Amino acid sequence: MSSVETLAYFLEEDALRGVMRDWPAGMQLMVRLDGSGRCELVVHHRDEAARVLETLREGLGEAVDTLAVVPEVEGYATRRVRFSEEQQLLALAASADGLSESAQDYAINYRFAREEGLDPETVIGRDARRFADEIESDLPQVSERRVARRNAAPAEPRLFPEGFEAADDPARRECALVTAHLHGQGARVRLTLEPEALAPGAAELPVTVENVGHSEDFGCFVLPRGALAGWEPGLPLVIDMPQAQFPEAWAARFRRQTHHAQVSITARGVFVRPQLPAPEAPAEAPMVEVQEGWRLGRPLRAALLVAGMLAVGGSLLVGWNPGTTTEHSAAPLQPARSGLAALTNAGEVAR
Repeated sequence: MSSVETLAYFLEEDALRGVMRDWPAGMQLMVRLDGSGRCELVVHHRDEAARVLETLREGLGEAVDTLAVVPEVEGYATRRVRFSEEQQLLALAASADGLSESAQDYAINYRFAREEGLDPETVIGRDARRFADEIESDLPQVSERRVARRNAAPAEPRLFPEGFEAADDPARRECALVTAHLHGQGARVRLTLEPEALAPGAAELPVTVENVGHSEDFGCFVLPRGALAGWEPGLPLVIDMPQAQFPEAWAARFRRQTHHAQVSITARGVFVRPQLPAPEAPAEAPMVEVQEGWRLGRPLRAALLVAGMLAVGGSLLVGWNPGTTTEHSAAPLQPARSGLAALTNAGEVAR
């Protein structure tokens, strides 16, 4: 293929549900872009992808060799699409008014046709798939013609590295900083925005995001901007992501301990930077059960009682003589009464 004039990009169900919570099951979206900047959206059931592509092929006629399909489909050319471009396509879908409702209506009619054994295209019609035509967007053009590259004016030297621009750039005005927590939750990594705003004991219904993009050094990851649909700063939000979308080193750390995270929300996406682990709550001191009636004087009183008992024992040993007869053995026992009296007096002092 000498050049790419038309790109057919299929956004699948999981990716669309990441930016639109009510996206219907089984439905997909084909985004058609051409070299002139025209953009067309076509909703369809996933079982119709081959038919939708064939319809597009027929419409191109002899120019079919300029068609590229993403993800790759056998028999068609393809091209590499950067992660940032995919996020732009998802953002375009999320911002299209009525797209989700149109997909829901189509899904109902498609299911009805299949249940009745009818051809959905005959019942619904081809045009029902086309949601919008010639959408105005700032998506990058797909043309890769060499003539355009030769005639292009030389680029001005960049002031900043790729990915960095001045903060006053009109396209970069939106920015919100949010505190968050990251931790392992079953087979997923859970991101909680504004965790301090969660009511004690309350359970937030998590939003599921299946696609996670990472920076080159894996120090930051990004989520589609549409994952925050309906959310406002200051409110809590729980987002679940598959652990398989993370390097095992990060997933293992999140499983072991909750981490702080700084979240930057811009028009391009939700950028998350994991930080130090959150400090664990100090262990509570063990509770000591105190018997009713206990008071400070009791230990001293117990010590005096023990001393009295020792005195009694000493008196008994002094008065006992193994050589005396039985008749006279009663007399040496008399001092024991004085020992008991001392014990009683000791108790009175303690009181």
